[in-house]
Amino acid sequence: MAAGYVGEKTVEAFLQRVGTDYPEPRVNEGRRRLWLIDDLDKAIAPAETEDDLAEDL
Repeated sequence: MAAGYVGEKTVEAFLQRVGTDYPEPRVNEGRRRLWLIDDLDKAIAPAETEDDLAEDL
């Protein structure tokens, strides 16, 4: 789901960019990997995320 949220076409493409362009998951337990939306928002729109983007919705 995180890959789709940031606009990656495949999960593999997203995972290749984790740690560089995208943050590490907040939860990383075996196959269970979870990212916070706020962390992903900062990665895809860093200049616009000084405030919580979800508040604008």
